[in-house]
Amino acid sequence: MPVNPYAKYIKQYQTSNITTATPEKLMILLFDGAIQFLKKAKTAIAENDYKARSENIDGARKIIREFMRTIDLENGNDVSKQLFKLYNRMAMNLIKANVQRNSEKIDEVIEDLSNIRWGFQKAIEIQSGVTTVEDALKEQEASENVQNPAINENPAQGEENAE
Repeated sequence: MPVNPYAKYIKQYQTSNITTATPEKLMILLFDGAIQFLKKAKTAIAENDYKARSENIDGARKIIREFMRTIDLENGNDVSKQLFKLYNRMAMNLIKANVQRNSEKIDEVIEDLSNIRWGFQKAIEIQSGVTTVEDALKEQEASENVQNPAINENPAQGEENAE
C-alpha cells in the first residue's frame, strides 16, 4: 500500500486544528469523532471484524463517558440530568451493540449524537450571532417535516381522529 506523501502535513493540520480549537469547537470535534467511530464499527460488523468493531465502539464509548463526566449533576438543572441519562443510555446501547453485533443499536446512538451535536452547533451559532433562536427553530421544524412527511399530508385527518 503506497504511503500518502501528504500524511505528515495532514497530521500537522489536524493537531493544529485541535490545539487551537475553542472549547465549543472541541465539543463538535468530539461528537464528529464519536460518530466516525460508530460508522467504522458498523462497517466492522458487516465485515465480521471483531477487533475493529470493539475498538471503534470503545472509542465512541470513551467520548460519551467523557461527555458524562463534564456534566455537573450536583449544581445542574433538569436538562443536565436528562442529558446525563441520555448519554448513559447511549453508552449502554453501545455495550449491547458490541456484544450482540447489532448495527441498529449503533444507528440509534449515531442519531442521538447527531441530534445533540446539532443542538450544540446551533447554540454556538446563536451565541456568536451567526443565527437566531427563531431561525434555528425554523430549521429544526423544516428538518422534522422532511424526515416525517406524513405529519403534514392531511392535518384535518388528525383532527377527525382526535374526536
